[in-house]
Amino acid sequence: MYIILDLNLEVCGVLDLEGNKGCKFYDDLRTTKIADEQGKVWSDTLTISVPYGFRETSMMTEGYHLLKQASDGLYYCYRIYNWTDSARGPIHVKTVQAYNLCIWDLYHKIVEAKSFFNANSSDVLDYILQGTGWEKEGDGFFGGLKSLELSAGQTAQSHLDTHISDFGVEVRAHVQIYNGKVIRKILESVESLGEPAGRRIEYSHDLEGITRTGDDMEFYTKLHVFGGTESDGKQVSIASVNGGRTYIVDEDANDLYNNGNPYLEGYITNEDILNPTGLLDWGRKQLDNYNHPKYTYEVDVAHLGYEASLGDRIQVVDFSMEPELTISARVLEVNESEANPFNNKYTLGEFIEIVAVTPSDIWALRAAASQAQQDAQAAKSYKVEYFTPDGTDFADTTSEKRIIIRVYYGKDDVTASIDFKDFVWQKINADGFHDEVWEQNHLNVGNVITVGSEVSDSTIRCQIQNGLSGPIRFAEEKDAAFFASLQLDPPSGWTDFSPSVAQYAQVDIERNNIYWSQKYWGSKRYSGDTANNIESYVITRTDLGGKILDRMWAIRGGHGAQFGIEYINSQMWIWSCYRDVKNNKWHVVKFPYKANKVLDWGDSSIVDLMVTPSNSAYRTNLDARNGYVLFAVGVTNPTFYVCKKSDVLAGKLKPIYTMQGSDINFFGSAQTYQSTCLDFPYIYLTSGSSDSSKDQRVLYCADIRSKSLVYRVVYTFGTIERIGNHDEPETISYYYDNNGKRWLVQGFAFGNEDAEDSQRLNQLYRINEHIRGEIS
Repeated sequence: MYIILDLNLEVCGVLDLEGNKGCKFYDDLRTTKIADEQGKVWSDTLTISVPYGFRETSMMTEGYHLLKQASDGLYYCYRIYNWTDSARGPIHVKTVQAYNLCIWDLYHKIVEAKSFFNANSSDVLDYILQGTGWEKEGDGFFGGLKSLELSAGQTAQSHLDTHISDFGVEVRAHVQIYNGKVIRKILESVESLGEPAGRRIEYSHDLEGITRTGDDMEFYTKLHVFGGTESDGKQVSIASVNGGRTYIVDEDANDLYNNGNPYLEGYITNEDILNPTGLLDWGRKQLDNYNHPKYTYEVDVAHLGYEASLGDRIQVVDFSMEPELTISARVLEVNESEANPFNNKYTLGEFIEIVAVTPSDIWALRAAASQAQQDAQAAKSYKVEYFTPDGTDFADTTSEKRIIIRVYYGKDDVTASIDFKDFVWQKINADGFHDEVWEQNHLNVGNVITVGSEVSDSTIRCQIQNGLSGPIRFAEEKDAAFFASLQLDPPSGWTDFSPSVAQYAQVDIERNNIYWSQKYWGSKRYSGDTANNIESYVITRTDLGGKILDRMWAIRGGHGAQFGIEYINSQMWIWSCYRDVKNNKWHVVKFPYKANKVLDWGDSSIVDLMVTPSNSAYRTNLDARNGYVLFAVGVTNPTFYVCKKSDVLAGKLKPIYTMQGSDINFFGSAQTYQSTCLDFPYIYLTSGSSDSSKDQRVLYCADIRSKSLVYRVVYTFGTIERIGNHDEPETISYYYDNNGKRWLVQGFAFGNEDAEDSQRLNQLYRINEHIRGEIS
């Protein structure tokens, strides 16, 4: 996840990989580097792509920033400096590039010229950072004392690059956040980043996950070594302590890596050393660095087996060299991607050589590497969790029990992506043999089964075949088509007409009717109801085009946010919650739809089914086709209860399935809950406020049995036509046509083409939901 910051470095949006909390993103790649083939450097960049149609898309431009918490726990801020548009198939995306904010700030600050004499690294860095808004953390003095010139006309970033090279320091720039805003900008300058305690990895030709790159441009077997200049102007050499020779050689390395050919010569100088003996010791150490070809190792994060940090020491054993080469490498570059973890890589580079490991150590390393490879594969396998919501007393002959499984692939819940046929249920009897008849009867049943006492002495298992792909069922905005629009003008002779938002709508396809609910504000309400927040609603019956036929009122019936319909014996019944204001209780009821009737609590036509617990409004939806009732309670983290219709008719609240919004990453504190419907086992939920800048318009589909998200649609209004400055997704329902095909019905309360008119344009779109493998 990435947090978006505005020009004032305040939080203004979120990029979320799944799109659950904000705009989706693709192909992110964060690259940080502390060294390359030329020595120490500092680079910290970010590239990321987002789709069009989201509120956050417009923020991917100049003046905005992206905040990322890295594996080290620190927050790194990136300033967007470049953005391009492109099309990837049907998706229009914007790709942005960003620098670490420190690089961007320092690139836009000119430093006045200054001369330093015997200055330490801390003094020089303080001068470079002045006026940039960045503060130095730590007061270490690294790289000795130096006399240097900061030339005029150079940026602070240019001087920082030189400073890193001159003093041999390593830096990282991060920020601190408080109350949604950046409060500190910190540049750490240290002698060495990362952990000093080394770990080991191995390289060989047949090992997956590591790529080796060789470079012999700085491969020397003969080094000419010189020091500083004495008072008489002569340069110090090692000749006086090295048999008259100003150079040192490594014959073994020359034979091993250079086939005994003439020495490969190099020249090194250390102006800080004036003592020949000390200079010779230093030269020998340097020859150890140069006496073999240099290699960098690009390592997949999955292969390494742990999260390394920039600068960490890692011991690399290279089995492809003869003899095996063992080096102390450091993490010089890190590539990280949340969207595509396959791009997560470390680049390891050599700093010094260490003593070669013994053969026993090498064999131990080979064994550990093989085990790590197996562990990595095992981590990618399916994990199955079992749920028994009805208990585990399978010997009880008076009831049946459900066994529900949820499937994870790594850390991801993939239950909804596995076809029913790929859930393979097994029953193993007490004698150890499979019950093949039982298993045959439980083919293609999916992830939920109901069992009785016949399994009491058995072991029940479920295995997953390789059936992972896209969701079993899915829909996109492009699958939506206009269906109906609620008549805007009142029929002739009507008064007390409601121009407001349609809270909910249900389609009665067999009789060519639509039932719409709207909050009622008119004169039929009781005085004082507004002040006491007691709501009423009106139900309007129309034809399938939205032409008004008649209406009825449910006084003190609540908000009308969702209801159910059921046609019995030539009568349409409404299932809903209803408030008994006198006794301050909420009820679940059903009542007959009667044109022009003003319904109030106590009316003899109301069938009181039950009083709800905790005096809460149980927003009600009926799944008449499958025989279930759905209740939704709360909005911040709504709880959904699925009960048998027969139990509700008997006055019993006995939920057989329960789910919360947070189970499918719906968070009402950031998203506006609207309505829900049930077509068992699938719950559909729609959310989105009247303010398009506040949150997204989203449709969720979830499997209530396993509490798994099946799919999610974020409406970007590429297919659905937004009208006016209002686009509230109030309704989600469905109907089955005469061919048995199910259509989702998504309702929007739009604004009006006349900007001065507050009347809402209520429209329904029907969505063609697809089932994987079907042609539709």
